[in-house]
Amino acid sequence: MAYRFVRRLKADEYTQLKDTFKHSKDVRLVHRCQTILLSADGWPVPKIAELLRVDQSTVHRWLDRFEAVGVKGLPIQCGDGRPPGWDETYESLLVETVRHDPRWYGLEQSVWTCPLLAGYLAKRTGVTLGAERVPVLLHQHDIRLKQPTPVVHSRDPQYDPKG
Repeated sequence: MAYRFVRRLKADEYTQLKDTFKHSKDVRLVHRCQTILLSADGWPVPKIAELLRVDQSTVHRWLDRFEAVGVKGLPIQCGDGRPPGWDETYESLLVETVRHDPRWYGLEQSVWTCPLLAGYLAKRTGVTLGAERVPVLLHQHDIRLKQPTPVVHSRDPQYDPKG
């Protein structure tokens, strides 16, 4: 069985990898540097993968990236992520809506809840947000929704509610 090893390291690459390995606070980058250094020292891919508790394909990917770009290819490049599903207009409408009672908008409820607010604005604007995103947006404007208090009504004349 033929094992794969990284190409021979240049002196400046070795120094840079060693320094990054010793001083970086990013554990993922440290693992990548360690992978290159171990491979350069003659460790086979299966042993490196076992030591770092990663899949062998991950080790191969790190070796490929190093051989293609060098040390610059090892840091993690994060994408910008998915763009938000709302804009400033939606956010201002959310804040304005929550400042009024739901009955003001013709709803039967007397207190806003996150699912109610998300559903109402989805019908009004066409922008569908999850009920988990609504309190996050409101929190950015220092607004917190109250938790609705359930009211118990009983037809029993002997019923005496606590409190």
